[in-house]
Amino acid sequence: MAFTTTTRALVLGGGGITGIGWEIGVLAGLLDKGVDLRGADTVIGTSAGSIVGMNYASGTDWEALFTDQAHAGEHEPVIRTDPGVYEGWIEAFRAGAGDPEAVGAGFGRVARKYGASVDAETRRAVVRARLRTTQWPANMRVSVTDADTGRLELLGPHAGVSTETATAASGAVPGIWPSVQFNGREWIDAGMVSAANATLAAGHDRIIVLAPMYEGHAGIPSAQDDVARLNDSARAFLVIPDDASRDAIGPNPYDPNRAQAAAEAGRHQGRANAADVKALWG
Repeated sequence: MAFTTTTRALVLGGGGITGIGWEIGVLAGLLDKGVDLRGADTVIGTSAGSIVGMNYASGTDWEALFTDQAHAGEHEPVIRTDPGVYEGWIEAFRAGAGDPEAVGAGFGRVARKYGASVDAETRRAVVRARLRTTQWPANMRVSVTDADTGRLELLGPHAGVSTETATAASGAVPGIWPSVQFNGREWIDAGMVSAANATLAAGHDRIIVLAPMYEGHAGIPSAQDDVARLNDSARAFLVIPDDASRDAIGPNPYDPNRAQAAAEAGRHQGRANAADVKALWG
């Protein structure tokens, strides 16, 4: 008799500090209803999701982390995107013409042209405050973008890179946070081309995607588009912010003063979505 094994993946997208809060809240709401996704064969995190995933997969006390969102402003500076940097982002999308690697390389040029609005020491302190582990969970993967080629790569426990370095690179938003150097390359935010990178979970049978930022840009697919593609060969379920969560998140994803509200709204969503998530997850 042949036996088949069902593989499961949890995908956590990017979305700034409010995205971190929202994803923590959604996962807390699921846990409230007895839905625990930490047994996923693979957890894939992009940018904000790399922080959340690293903490979640490592078994962090989730209630304590949820409570900590009320204090995000104590270690997170309020960031606003410089208009020139924003124009650079638009140009990267335009010049890339829907080619993910070309867009990624364009964002690499933005990183080199504008530098960072926050210094490297401040960035390291922020990442350390966000992380609750220095040990790689075996099932955790972090997406990063090569700033020169635009190529997307997944880092795991055997990449020879610390959890701090990997998550700092995955969230190195060009023009805001400093890019990260390792393995002789420069790395930037993997969420600039696709906020969720949901298609990285292809090959798994059941996939849950949390995407605080879900819209497509200039030929780059939205999270909904990616999940639709996944559903051609797997069972996938997407959670994006509802109206209440969007109001809580607000217009600036880098505002730590909204992290608590985003987490609370996310928790309500997690509870509301628990039955559907459980039905798919099995």
